[in-house]
Amino acid sequence: METMIVTGAGSGIGLGLTLKLLAENYRVSAWDVAPGDLAGVNDDNLAFHQLDVRDADALAEAAAEAAGWGDRIAGLSTCAAIYRTAPFLEIAEDDWDDHLNINLKGTLLACQAVLPAMLEQGSGRIVMFSSLIARRGAMNSAAYAATKGGVLGLCRALALDHARDGIRANVVSPGIADTEMPRRVMAEADLFAKGDDIPLGRIGMPEDMVEAASFLLSDDASFVTGQDIRVNGGAGLF
Repeated sequence: METMIVTGAGSGIGLGLTLKLLAENYRVSAWDVAPGDLAGVNDDNLAFHQLDVRDADALAEAAAEAAGWGDRIAGLSTCAAIYRTAPFLEIAEDDWDDHLNINLKGTLLACQAVLPAMLEQGSGRIVMFSSLIARRGAMNSAAYAATKGGVLGLCRALALDHARDGIRANVVSPGIADTEMPRRVMAEADLFAKGDDIPLGRIGMPEDMVEAASFLLSDDASFVTGQDIRVNGGAGLF
């Protein structure tokens, strides 16, 4: 049985993707700072590792365990992220560093922890998460936008560096969606009202992002690499 690794697996899109991959008969090595809703999941094919994506040693240890668990590491999805808002001139240096170290450096470190096993086996699929905000910007979101923009560049570089090694790397860029991060910064009514500005007439749901990531992690996307899949209901077309 093949193994998938998901960071940020305890909540939101990471949680949804973990459950989807379990249903698709993968073993899932789930990484997060806390188990969250995974605490109630009883599945022999689920292994939870409590870690911080800023900790390279912890990532390496979890990756080594995952490599020895199943037939091979089929894929990695880096869902761990934070989103804190602040006016541009009020961005605290600590908040900037947290965004950089979790959203961007954490993605890099997770890939560096898992990639050696993928190179040894001659194949692997990586899905990173960016955001519509990386391209369009958003009020009071400079730190988030900057780091999610960095993820786009990181993914393209990885895809080019290791395409001939059998590694595919792609990005899913959600638009506005009903996930924990936007719910922290706006009321539910305001969140769902955003659907009026989207061509498809609604905001995204976590399962929309999960389905896109699941596709990119599958053999059905065998000729797709270095791409940014924008799951946003057509936002930006107006």
